[in-house]
Amino acid sequence: MSLNKYKKMSDKEFKNLNKKEFKEYLRLLDEDFPRHHRRIEEITVETVLKPEEAIEIAKKYHEEKKMDGTVNEQIKNLFFDEAYTFEINEEDRDLDDLRPAWRVTVDLPPSTFTFEDYTLIVSDRDKKVLGILDANGHPANLR
Repeated sequence: MSLNKYKKMSDKEFKNLNKKEFKEYLRLLDEDFPRHHRRIEEITVETVLKPEEAIEIAKKYHEEKKMDGTVNEQIKNLFFDEAYTFEINEEDRDLDDLRPAWRVTVDLPPSTFTFEDYTLIVSDRDKKVLGILDANGHPANLR
């Protein structure tokens, strides 16, 4: 069984899961999470970009768009997502656009208004920034 079964459910169907089904969903979710937040030494697929290249692409994008903060250049803080969802296909979740991507953090200076950093998503295959995640991990609009 896979998470796709649960992704295809309507909100009403999902809310009506019994305890056993919900526990199974949580187990599958827990198993799936690590592939989206791999450290460099944990990557299990062949990458197009080297970690340094992903950081340079993020830095260039960050500078061109005149974004706030500073791109974190420490490789130890870099994450790799083996199956980042670039686009959701509402009609058939098996056809979602999933591709490997680098997660490059942008550090913000301490402020009373902005509390947390954000993340630039660098597509490994396309060799460019194709997404931004806000401090809560939600997709944000590209500038």
